[in-house]
Amino acid sequence: MFQAIKTLNRPFVFVFFCFLSLSLFATEPGTRTKECSKLEPGVPAEFLLSRGLREQVDGFQAAQRRKPEDSKLSFERSVSFLESYHLCLLEAGKEPSALSAETLSLNYLELGSLEKAWEWSEKAISQSPEVSKDQILLQTRIRIRQGELAKASEVLENSLYKFPNDPDFLYLLGNLNFERKLWNQSILYYTALSFVIERRDTHSKYKFLTAKALGELNYKLDHPKIAIKRYGEYITGYKNDIEVLFRLAQIYFVLGDFKHCRMYLEQIREKNPRDIDASHMLAEIYFMDSRDSAPIYFATLRKEKKIPKEGIVFLLDKLISGSKTGLETKLRSYIQENPGRLSPRVALLELAEKEKLSDYEILNADTAQYAYEYRQYLTAEKILRSGLSKINSKENADEDKSLYYEKISSCQEMLGLWNHAVMSTKESLRLTNETEKKFRLRFRLAYLYLQGNLKKESHAVSVLSETIKENPNPTHYYLRGLAYFQLSKYKESVDDFTAAIKIDPNNFNYYFYRATAFDKLKQFSDTESDLKTTLSLNPNASNAMNYLGYLYAEKDINPDEATKLLNQAISLEPDNPAFQDSLGWVLYRKKDFNRALLHLNFAASLALERGFEDPVIYEHLGDVYLAKKDPVNALQFFKLSESKLKAEPNKDLLAKIKKLQKEISE
Repeated sequence: MFQAIKTLNRPFVFVFFCFLSLSLFATEPGTRTKECSKLEPGVPAEFLLSRGLREQVDGFQAAQRRKPEDSKLSFERSVSFLESYHLCLLEAGKEPSALSAETLSLNYLELGSLEKAWEWSEKAISQSPEVSKDQILLQTRIRIRQGELAKASEVLENSLYKFPNDPDFLYLLGNLNFERKLWNQSILYYTALSFVIERRDTHSKYKFLTAKALGELNYKLDHPKIAIKRYGEYITGYKNDIEVLFRLAQIYFVLGDFKHCRMYLEQIREKNPRDIDASHMLAEIYFMDSRDSAPIYFATLRKEKKIPKEGIVFLLDKLISGSKTGLETKLRSYIQENPGRLSPRVALLELAEKEKLSDYEILNADTAQYAYEYRQYLTAEKILRSGLSKINSKENADEDKSLYYEKISSCQEMLGLWNHAVMSTKESLRLTNETEKKFRLRFRLAYLYLQGNLKKESHAVSVLSETIKENPNPTHYYLRGLAYFQLSKYKESVDDFTAAIKIDPNNFNYYFYRATAFDKLKQFSDTESDLKTTLSLNPNASNAMNYLGYLYAEKDINPDEATKLLNQAISLEPDNPAFQDSLGWVLYRKKDFNRALLHLNFAASLALERGFEDPVIYEHLGDVYLAKKDPVNALQFFKLSESKLKAEPNKDLLAKIKKLQKEISE
């Protein structure tokens, strides 16, 4: 993965050729002066610098020609010339120049003298009026060669605000943090780089590498749909990357989208007919999702001699071909040895149904649970409904039916089928007579009313109010407090969170959400107090850090504390766009505009990556550009913010747009 080292491990060639001739500097015979003890009379010290640079160029050229010994000798000669040059400067009472120090540092890096390389890179920076990109990248390379990846990241991060859109910086930071297994930090920089590529550098050498990295990172961080999008961008340039095609098949399998999973597996088989893994995975997909086509596919595998003599594909082939002798024992043994596999459980359940095995109900429940845990929600629901149909024939089975409907509701919830989940929960509630179960199901029903686009907060309040009369549980007060909050009944929301706190005073969530309600009521001291209590109960409550830091920024108070809180929040969740926006806003309030832009652009790119565009972030970007006296960019972001507003128009924003339009037109 660490391709950045290879990409950036190229010579910093200084195009500096001083063709000096001794006669050029000659004066009348007998009048030449000796400038340095290392030189003949009349020869300037810069002669040594030019020779040092020339030898360095020769060293890089020899390395490119794969002549390591010649390269080493050239770098050593370059060091010798530069050391003599520095001695001449010392005799004249001068310090080494930024150029000579940087050149010497690079020589030592190539020779493997890393401590000296770092020492001279520091000298180069101290002699420069402004730190250059090359100096920062040089120090980064030294830290990487030392194996100090954290320090290499620190070098880049400390100067990133000066080069916020530099692809080399962002790519290196993404790669370094990937190597350190800091996935959230890595995704921050790769997402920002993608943002730069799309808007500023569409033909970037990093385009496909970035797409692949974002695919892998989003896969690791369980953002499967974004991973699909990014991997899809990558394979437009690298259509034959079997590893990525297989990863796409895996993601679609996890999402329960067997159609697309089959598509990528079939592509792999077409590109590499001898690929066994894809062929066998495709066999399991056909078995679980397309039983009508499965016999044809297994016949194809037999013809290709890809049915092994043991293992899951062998067992599935036996079941499909009707060879059941000893199959139950073999399947149970395979499941015991491979408890994480779903297809053998589905196969055993099918066999149990056909053979009317006595433990069918247990197998049905277990298989459905495994399917659910593996996010195969459609498969899980199908299994549960099959089990439910068997229970229907039993007497006095209402409690069992209730449990099945509750589980079916969970599958429907995960599929985003909110109305179906509500109906299944209601049916589960109707069938049970157990008091505790009724309380649990009422809570679940109220929770579902608050999800998706149902907009049934009043229904949730009604269900919870009935439940609270019988069982004043803190979680019931808490959920009703959230429902009141969504209904904009903030006083009632505060009352319910307060009731929950009285019963369970150590639950930090209750204080946090009460703080949000206090904030809506414009009770700042109560809001601040509850947020501080949240942090005292849970020092890692990043949402409370962000909320309190942003409040301080909005009120122009405690700027240092606000910055500290938001930096802590970002250290916990660096890829959270809301946190990056808050820090950007604090820095804007402190008039640190370049750093503010850096974090606000992080926020904008992260939000876009997650599939939404936040008008608040765009307005903040406009405010920063306005403060930097850049009305054109300010107007662009104000208009973008206004276009993304879903509620009623923002009068302040419209006023800023109107004012800027007038200023620009004059």
